[in-house]
Amino acid sequence: MLKFNLLSRINFAGFIVAIIMIIGLFGPWLTVSYDSYSKINPVTKLGEAYYHSRVELTPLFGSVYKDEILVEQTWFVSIGINVAGFIMALSAFLSILKYKKNWAHFSIFVLYIVGIVFFFMSLGEGISIGVFTDVGWGLKVTGLGVLILFLFSIYELSRNSITRFID
Repeated sequence: MLKFNLLSRINFAGFIVAIIMIIGLFGPWLTVSYDSYSKINPVTKLGEAYYHSRVELTPLFGSVYKDEILVEQTWFVSIGINVAGFIMALSAFLSILKYKKNWAHFSIFVLYIVGIVFFFMSLGEGISIGVFTDVGWGLKVTGLGVLILFLFSIYELSRNSITRFID
C-alpha cells in the first residue's frame, strides 16, 4: 500500500508566499473615486478632498461604496478579469507544493506574471492608472508576494546545481 505523507509535499516558504498573494488577490487593486467634496482638517487647518462614491476593483470582484458604505459587490465583473484572477489563484496554490524539478517554481512565477498582465489587458482603454485611478493596497501586497516568489524561485533554481568543475 502506498503511503502519502502530505507534510513531505508541502513547501512552507511557498505556503507563506501563497498566503501573501491570496491576501493581495482579495484586496483592492485599483480605486476610482467620484463626486468630490472638501473638508478642513482640524489638525492641519488645511482643506482635504473627500469623495462620496468609490469603486474598487480586484481580480475577483468589484465593489461600489457610497459615503464609505458598501452598496454593491459584483463577483463576475468581466471574463478577462476573472480568468486573470483564476490564473493568479491557481499559481498561488501551486507554489505550496514541493517539486522535483528546480525550474517548477520559476514557471509558477511566470504563470502569476501572465495573470497580472492578463488582468491589466482586460481593463480597457479608459482606466488611466495614476491619473484617474489610485493603486490599492492589494496590488502592493501582491507585488510583495511576487517579489518573494521570484527570489524563492531563483533560490530553487540555484539549489542542487551541478558545478562546472567536475572531475
